[in-house]
Amino acid sequence: MGNDENIKIFHPRKKDFAGSDLTSIAALMDKQRANGNSSKAVILGERLANLSPEELCPEDAEKLDNTELMQLRALMVFSSQIALHKYLPHTIISTQAVNAMYAKIEQEHPGFFANISDGSSFSFYYLTVRRNSNPGQEIGKDYAMLCDRDDNQYLIDLGTRIYRETEDKVLSLIDNFEFEY
Repeated sequence: MGNDENIKIFHPRKKDFAGSDLTSIAALMDKQRANGNSSKAVILGERLANLSPEELCPEDAEKLDNTELMQLRALMVFSSQIALHKYLPHTIISTQAVNAMYAKIEQEHPGFFANISDGSSFSFYYLTVRRNSNPGQEIGKDYAMLCDRDDNQYLIDLGTRIYRETEDKVLSLIDNFEFEY
């Protein structure tokens, strides 16, 4: 038996936030609510939750098997998330849009949500985005690999195209919402 007197319990320290940092964050959140950006972000995220291959590329969607279709939906969610963070006026707003998108996906498509939240596809896509300033072609290769068809040029091209078309769709929606910058 050991001596309990030698056991030390460490408690985490409170984070030392400067009051002005918290005040400026709260003021920024208030500004985003007041100018309508917060509510627009939620609506945008919910709308993106329903974006589907059947809507974006119906001819291609008809040709895909279940795995390829599910992976394409995951790629569209990933691309939407990246575009929201890239094009919305502030991280607070993009986070609200992404959270609303995931909440609606989880509510309306729980099986799909579990698959993308527990799956490895986003890890591959994130690595590609981090390594490349123009990740489209590599994303297409990741998509084909995740479909277990690494050398299938049709799937590589489809993944590349859908990654870009999803980003364009998100950017178009952002423009339509007229966020304040």
